[in-house]
Amino acid sequence: MRCASVSQVRRMEKEAISGGTAEYELMLRAGIQAAHYIDHHFPGAGRFVILCGGGNNGGDGLVAARYLKNAPVIIFSTKEKSDFSGCAANAVRDLPEEIPFTVRRKLDPADFFPGDVIIDALLGIGFSGDKLRAEVENFIRCANETHLPIVALDLPSGINGDSGAASLDGAVNAALTLTFGAAKNGLFYGDGAVLRGKLRVIGIGLSGKADGLEIFSNRDAVEVIPRFAPECHKNRRGRVLVWGSSPEYPGAAALTVAGALKSGAGMVRCVSEADLSGRLCNAAIFRQLKKREKPECFMKESDVLVCGCGWGSCATGENLRYALSFPGKVVLDADALNQIAREPALWQKRENLLITPHPGEAARLMAAFGICGSRDRRENALALAKTLGCAVLLKGRDTVVATPGGRAVTIAAGSALLATAGSGDVLAGIIGAAASWGLDISDAALLGAYIHGIAGESAPKIFAADELPDMAGKVVCELQNNALF
Repeated sequence: MRCASVSQVRRMEKEAISGGTAEYELMLRAGIQAAHYIDHHFPGAGRFVILCGGGNNGGDGLVAARYLKNAPVIIFSTKEKSDFSGCAANAVRDLPEEIPFTVRRKLDPADFFPGDVIIDALLGIGFSGDKLRAEVENFIRCANETHLPIVALDLPSGINGDSGAASLDGAVNAALTLTFGAAKNGLFYGDGAVLRGKLRVIGIGLSGKADGLEIFSNRDAVEVIPRFAPECHKNRRGRVLVWGSSPEYPGAAALTVAGALKSGAGMVRCVSEADLSGRLCNAAIFRQLKKREKPECFMKESDVLVCGCGWGSCATGENLRYALSFPGKVVLDADALNQIAREPALWQKRENLLITPHPGEAARLMAAFGICGSRDRRENALALAKTLGCAVLLKGRDTVVATPGGRAVTIAAGSALLATAGSGDVLAGIIGAAASWGLDISDAALLGAYIHGIAGESAPKIFAADELPDMAGKVVCELQNNALF
């Protein structure tokens, strides 16, 4: 989906209203779904503390207050009930009397308790200046200083919805942003990209053209992921061949195999010069290669080849050339990419090929092919895709998938917990599984990166990459069942 400017969102809302949808109905859709998401994400909350402004964003918060189920709700408002207008006045009217509603000009740390979840319904897309009103500045500062989780409705208050710039007085540092109708451009630029936290896009029935940054969100993932028919068998589920590891790095291919199997590939075969027999899942089919032997035995029986993870001393120009001759889809990772950088003359443009560099590997590839680097990750990914003639997944915060045709898509998922050894090996396996389901290689990269990102976001604790395949499998099942995240 495309991100939208604030003016585009307002136009979409007007078109929906002129088409017969009541404005208050849009607010109800936003607030009710926000409540469901918040309950899902915070099942153990002690209280939900809603910080409420007097505009429509405040109205969204008041609607959510009525439908939150997991914990008691309390509202701190910058406005008297009589000061709410338009749809927000309807939300005030419908607010049950038993929900505490307190008007405050200032908040204090003593207003919050351990276990609280704060819901930011102060400004949303209504902010566009440099300065905040004194009471709003106080609410935002006090909320941030609690270090409690904050859920921002539509946009973290104090962030410009177009530029992502924060107010000079600060902005909400959200753990989760629930944005309505369409993601806002400002969530991916400047301070907004840092302060948005996790991001979920909630559909409220808006339609119309948005021309901002293209992202891959929860709504895209639910639409793209295949659902397997009851009569499906293992070969139809897809056959992945992992060619990786070496005596120096025996664990890499094992992680890739686990990522592919537990994400839903029907069959995974693995070949390596290293002895991996004690490291692989029992469901994996393994053959140890002799030195410089090629995996001819499995090439014809596989739909997708994932190679390079932990190749180490096995990363040779001969192996790279052989991998590029595979007739199906190919995912090149890690040492395969370093081999390309060492011998760029070996590169062969071909279809159905994805490379998955981290920033360091991307820099080496760009230097090898004479590509001038940029501070913009999207531009770097696009330049690599155009020059090499293949799809590129550039890892990192806001992972980018680019194609030779000029498409660049930012993955709206991820977590710093994924910055751990072996995480990229698992990602390669997840993408291999997605490609084996019949998805185009770039769509497989988008879906695989999103599954990987959500798995990291959903982790309740710091984890090792060995745990990531199981987490990814759970995400796949939830996506196929259209579950909330």
